[in-house]
Amino acid sequence: MLADKSVHYYLKVSAICLTIIAAGMVTEFLVYTKALLIPLVISIFLYTILAQMTLHLKQRFHFPGWLALTVSILLGILFFTAVILFTTSSVGQFLKGAEVYRQNIITTISDLSERLAPYGIKLDQNFLESYFRELPVFDWLKNMGGKLFSLVSNMTLIILFMTFFLVGSKRAHPITNPAIKEMLSNVSIYLSVKLTASLVTGCIAAAILLGFQVKLAVLFALFVFLLNFIPSVGSMIAVLLPVPVIFLQYGFSTKFFIIIGLLSAAEFIIGNLLEPRFLGEGMDLHPVTVVASLIFWTLVWGVPGAVLSVPITASVKIVFSKIKHTRMVAEFLAGRLPH
Repeated sequence: MLADKSVHYYLKVSAICLTIIAAGMVTEFLVYTKALLIPLVISIFLYTILAQMTLHLKQRFHFPGWLALTVSILLGILFFTAVILFTTSSVGQFLKGAEVYRQNIITTISDLSERLAPYGIKLDQNFLESYFRELPVFDWLKNMGGKLFSLVSNMTLIILFMTFFLVGSKRAHPITNPAIKEMLSNVSIYLSVKLTASLVTGCIAAAILLGFQVKLAVLFALFVFLLNFIPSVGSMIAVLLPVPVIFLQYGFSTKFFIIIGLLSAAEFIIGNLLEPRFLGEGMDLHPVTVVASLIFWTLVWGVPGAVLSVPITASVKIVFSKIKHTRMVAEFLAGRLPH
């Protein structure tokens, strides 16, 4: 009897150790192959949206199969082309006005120094002005442009994968596996709601920023659209991101606070009131799980991992829920702890 308990304990400890080792190896594999896996996973998730669009065109508007497929592919290509054009155009416009923004900082420092002087607070104005004059603004912008170029270059690979998926789906057999069907259904609903909410938020942000003639307005609106896919912190970053440019243009004026207030209101109403209503129960993940997955996938894949964290974790949870030995893990991810 004692021997049986020892064997059971040994097997349990061995299973835990092997699980930890396997998790480490999988994580290392994800990091090592991220250059290929990130475009692949993004294209899979975009495929779920475009596949639904293709089906909608066929059923609602009675498009022939080939025409619906062609329209979906063209819409995907047009979206990425618009992203590339808006990004390069906005960065170019900002580069032209870099010296003006530097002068705005110096003017703001002078104004702030004059306002603080009656209260006995003295700023070393000459030091601050010389510091900001020597800031390598163009170097920063060039580095940012290089990162954007790298991001944009991956879009070609995403479009290629997505096109193959759409063309291949025409010849593929219908999916019958319940786990895969549930996974695709949940991911499709989540991404469709997120895409619509992010698009509306991005358009509102663009209208606000363009209305106040903020530089890089279109680029910041694009960032608002993309960052809304990041759970919890994405909306906060989206509001804070244009703050430096707005400050460079208007300083701490009334316009500055009006713009920030309008952007915050749009993010709050859409992200906290409208989106949860249409998303319902969402992906059946506990809020702690969402935050933990956000941290993990950000460490593994960076910003793309943060954007994809929720649908990836939800897909993993569905797979775990269909396997007997990992069903408890799926319940744990959903926040349903065993009694």
